[in-house]
Amino acid sequence: MAIEPEQADVHTTLEYRLDAEFADWLPIGVLTIFCGLFLFAIAQPGLPPPGETVGAAAAIVVGIGIAALALWRRFRRGGPVYVLSPMGVHIRWPWVKEIFIPWREIRAVDTIDITVWHWLTKYPQNLEYRGVTMALVSKEFYDAHIHIDSLFLRGPYWHKTAFIAKGDEVQCALHAEIVSIEPKLLREAVETRWRAFRGQPAVPVQPRTASVPSVIAAALRRTPRADATSAAPPRIVAAGDKPRPISWWQWVKIALPLIGIIVAGSNLLGLWATQEQTAAYQRRKEAAESRARYEAERKALDERLKRQRKEMDDAMRRAFGR
Repeated sequence: MAIEPEQADVHTTLEYRLDAEFADWLPIGVLTIFCGLFLFAIAQPGLPPPGETVGAAAAIVVGIGIAALALWRRFRRGGPVYVLSPMGVHIRWPWVKEIFIPWREIRAVDTIDITVWHWLTKYPQNLEYRGVTMALVSKEFYDAHIHIDSLFLRGPYWHKTAFIAKGDEVQCALHAEIVSIEPKLLREAVETRWRAFRGQPAVPVQPRTASVPSVIAAALRRTPRADATSAAPPRIVAAGDKPRPISWWQWVKIALPLIGIIVAGSNLLGLWATQEQTAAYQRRKEAAESRARYEAERKALDERLKRQRKEMDDAMRRAFGR
């Protein structure tokens, strides 16, 4: 069951997931499918230009993928992105590595605003991330346990939005919006645990050349208390446990593209057509019939010429055969 971070005991492990965020992508997926079908529909009875055909097909495939992911996340929970345990902060960087930051390695907790020039879009612009929770660590710790040598795996915004250099220190950013929680609540959850556990003994952390997932698994293991009969601290999903209910506005954003998909799909299936499409179909039919008549007449002519040549050859053989 989900719980507000400030209500949880500091010994409770809090997990933050992307489920609620992914579930909200359903209108985007449905709209993307409609755009692809619409491009095919307006080009009927033919196909769009090659470039548009590829783009429309890609839009349909991507839209189906986004919609399927959104629906999947509404019924099936994914893995956590951020985990706050009594041992430290665990950051799961998808497809790259898992990062563990012990509380004692964090020098400060703060909230910052991040502005980054987003150039990987059709119209580059500044994107702002407000209320980002920041955990400050030393440059030495970052180099030993967090940094990834591969520029490809880091991506273009690694040092802009995730791990931001600040002199001889590095700010490790925890974005609240991606896990669908109020920035203030995430900041309070991190800072409360940092103040409670920053003086704890050092936790052995493997260097980056070792297997990071095994370190994470060890760090997430529940530590028994002095009283062996006491229960281990519970693990609670703080955000992303269940996607937010679909609002009426989201239903509108889903319903309108769905209607468009039905209309465009039925048009592509030939269940209805516009006047222009009907005229185009008629022209195409007449052109096909004309080609068929031409092919039939050409074939008949070839057969007639072939017979005439054969008859002439037979006549010549009879006349001059001996």
